[in-house]
Amino acid sequence: MSDASLRQDGGPKDRRFPIGLTIATLIALGILCGLGVWQVKRLAWKEDLLARIEVLKTAPAQPLAAVMARAEKGEDVAWTRVAVDCATDKAETLPLVYGVRDGDIVWRATAICRTSAAGYGAILLDLGVVKALTGQSTPAPVSLAAPAQAVGVLMAPKQLGGDRAATVARFAADKPAPYILMVETATPIPPGVTPAPLPAEISNRHLEYALTWFGLAVTLLFIYAAMLWRKMRS
Repeated sequence: MSDASLRQDGGPKDRRFPIGLTIATLIALGILCGLGVWQVKRLAWKEDLLARIEVLKTAPAQPLAAVMARAEKGEDVAWTRVAVDCATDKAETLPLVYGVRDGDIVWRATAICRTSAAGYGAILLDLGVVKALTGQSTPAPVSLAAPAQAVGVLMAPKQLGGDRAATVARFAADKPAPYILMVETATPIPPGVTPAPLPAEISNRHLEYALTWFGLAVTLLFIYAAMLWRKMRS
């Protein structure tokens, strides 16, 4: 009688250890645990971010030069409220920055503020949303001059969407600061522009996501253990 017939008739079955299944399970387990750990790290980052925003609500504006001097010493000054005076300059046409706010396509205007701050000669201002361009897919560029004074929140370009870093690079000769100033108030406020420095709401569901990935990893282990027990017991 053949081995195949023995298996069909309830005879001896293959009890060899399932190497392929084990390798596949370990790979999947590593991916799931890696995603869980990544979400835990994101949770710590998001909690720190939310704490900074909470402090920012009542923090007074500091002179940009003093804040950038601290940045030169290695301090992370992102999410710091600063005030800056800009030299009177002509209007320049800079690329609009695409964004989404309250479910609508919006376009944000930028301007270069030439100033002296701890060795930097300029800083890029995000002036806010151009209201007339809301919902447009390919708006015409606008030309704006920097305000004489601005108060806003410093953010690193990598924290923001859009290619603001490329705009900053256009002014390399001015030695621009490595932060973007998200304007809250300006004097004068450019016509047609509404300052919108921060998102209306920042979600924090990273703990939920982490528990989901770790839960899937535990479920995978139970499934593997059940399959292994059934195979070796048969």
